[in-house]
Amino acid sequence: MHPTNTPAVLVTGATGRIGRLIVDRLLDAGLPVRALVRRPEAAATLPARAEVFTGDLTEPESLDPALTDAGAVFLVWTAPPDSAAAVVARLAARVRRVVLLSSPHRTPHPFFQQPNPMADLHAHIERLIAAAGPEATVLRPGMLASNALAWWAPAIRAGQAVRWPYGTAETAPVDDRDVADVAARAVRP
Repeated sequence: MHPTNTPAVLVTGATGRIGRLIVDRLLDAGLPVRALVRRPEAAATLPARAEVFTGDLTEPESLDPALTDAGAVFLVWTAPPDSAAAVVARLAARVRRVVLLSSPHRTPHPFFQQPNPMADLHAHIERLIAAAGPEATVLRPGMLASNALAWWAPAIRAGQAVRWPYGTAETAPVDDRDVADVAARAVRP
């Protein structure tokens, strides 16, 4: 267990597939967790031990209460890019460590070098964090295995062929739980 004066970890995207797993792992480790949600009703899916804050990445000032005395942030960017610089500046001014869930835009495999606005956004946020100066860990997993539930499962259930736009591109989906394990370790104070 950690002492009660351990700074809290703020988890953005706390009700998402990765964020929700990180919340559980940090709570299981005895760490104080702050869960950021955009809609208060979304907090019903979170454990009672998680301290819930309402905030929105498009409104950087809404993060201030959750950042007060926090030590680290798990950041998954789920907003338009306009507020990224202001959010990163707020994080850097208030916490020691930022762990960003990014995309594999630096992977030389052709699959990951296709034009991709989300990868461009992630690269931009990575540069902002590097320039702002907090301790940072950037996670760049490939395709998440849970995406198969939305992309492939309906076709499989219907007895249809699974379609993939890059037929010759090899890929190795990463289990969300593995990403959450790494993120939870990286974000610990």
